[in-house]
Amino acid sequence: MRLAPRLLIAFGAVAIACVGGLGFSLREDRRARETSRFDEEVKSACSRVAGEIARQAERDQKLVKGACQSGALVDRTLIAIESGELSERRVGLAALVPAEREAFDLDELMLVTDRGEVLGADPRALFSKSREDVMARVSHEKTSFQLVPRPGAIAVGCTRTQGGRSASLLGVRHVESLLARVARTVNVTASVGNSAPSSPTQSTAVCHVTDATGNKVSIAVATSKAALTEQLRRLDETVFVAAMIALGFALVVATILARSLGRPLALLANEARKVALGEAKPIAARGSGEIAELVTAYNRMIDDLQSAKRRLAFVSRVAAWREVAKRVAHEVKNPLAPIRAAVETLRRLRARQDPAFDGYFDEATATVLHEVQRISAIVTEFSQFARLPRPKLEPVDIAEVTKHALILNEAAAPKAKFELRLPPQLPQVLADRDQLIQVLLNLIANAIDALQTKPSPYVRISVERVGAERFRIIVSDNGVGIPDGVRSRLFEPHVTTKPHGTGLGLAIARRIAVEHGGDLWLAETSPNGSTFVLELPIEPTISSEGNDEA
Repeated sequence: MRLAPRLLIAFGAVAIACVGGLGFSLREDRRARETSRFDEEVKSACSRVAGEIARQAERDQKLVKGACQSGALVDRTLIAIESGELSERRVGLAALVPAEREAFDLDELMLVTDRGEVLGADPRALFSKSREDVMARVSHEKTSFQLVPRPGAIAVGCTRTQGGRSASLLGVRHVESLLARVARTVNVTASVGNSAPSSPTQSTAVCHVTDATGNKVSIAVATSKAALTEQLRRLDETVFVAAMIALGFALVVATILARSLGRPLALLANEARKVALGEAKPIAARGSGEIAELVTAYNRMIDDLQSAKRRLAFVSRVAAWREVAKRVAHEVKNPLAPIRAAVETLRRLRARQDPAFDGYFDEATATVLHEVQRISAIVTEFSQFARLPRPKLEPVDIAEVTKHALILNEAAAPKAKFELRLPPQLPQVLADRDQLIQVLLNLIANAIDALQTKPSPYVRISVERVGAERFRIIVSDNGVGIPDGVRSRLFEPHVTTKPHGTGLGLAIARRIAVEHGGDLWLAETSPNGSTFVLELPIEPTISSEGNDEA
């Protein structure tokens, strides 16, 4: 990944992480504080609801107690009991109870005697209560209210005694109906029970109302957290907008920084790619700090490379000429031994007037001429490698050149099978025809030498296009292959696997290919054969390497 995308990603990530982390911290702090505030508010509301229930119970108890002391309903009941007219007045007394209940604003009200007889009740379903239940209620009637935990009710009552008989008013207020009214005043929801429905959108609390006897009613209060949710939503939106602004600012800064860093680095990379081609030049130092130091170091490296290249070229030329001189001396020394032996033998025979002189003369002179011819061939081949002529480019028919090279070598291996594969259409190419034939002759001759011990030898030559501007000539055989120790040095001068020759054939062939703007390499080799590939451009750019001194 290039520098600009890296900087954009890094700056963007840092901006989002910083703003996001800060926003998350603020959000959590706001949520914790607001949740605590909501919890305190709901606890306060619960206490207010419980207090209102207790106050309502006390008010109810005072109302009922006042009705017993001076109320007309209790007075009439006691008079009817004392006069013995209770049966006749029962209906009239019962009719007064609903009005009394509505006046007290109670949910239930009963008028009973000290014997547990229900004289009046509202609602009428209370008439069905048994005498035992009624007597139990009367016996538990106190001067204070009582709480009924289940289903949650306030029980109030009073008893008035006159002339040895008594009458009681027993009232009940359901807590649920009271809760609905009280909860609206403090903007909460309330219910009877030890817990409220658990929800992440609500804050809940439980409080208790207790009477004088220890009975208690549990009240569960809940309030909505919609306000908190809305606050958090607005905070999230604010953090998101801030993150986008920070991201945009970071991307602008990263873009400016990437350009200021990327341009000198791109220029430096472009020049660095030219180092291998020998075309790199020093560049003007731009920027400051590390960039300027890098450019200065690069320019110093270019100067050092050029200096080292000049020294290396000089040392290479000296080493090459030393190697050539040593090889020439070695190759020339071998033919000199039989020449010297032949001349010395002739001199000995001539000195002692040996009759065998005439017979040996022809043999000795033939030996001398043969070895002199060998020396001439060696000197000619070394001279050709040292000063390979510059390619003379002309339009060449690749198919014709390949067929010609194959025909010249067929006679050297009559038992081998030669196969030529040509594509339907081959364009003419610009090349030196003689040098191209020389390369093919060398490759085919090497293939034939590798086939000497094979039962079914063959040599295959294939020509193929490589894109629109290059072509390849592939020479394959099923010979003995090339040993491992020779493969890496195969194209060096004087390296050969044959007992004869100077080892310059492949070196000259590869040099010809390079000077045509192409290359020659060993594609594969094994004990079952080798494959060489000659790749050349259709319109080459002639290399100047061939005219450099070795």
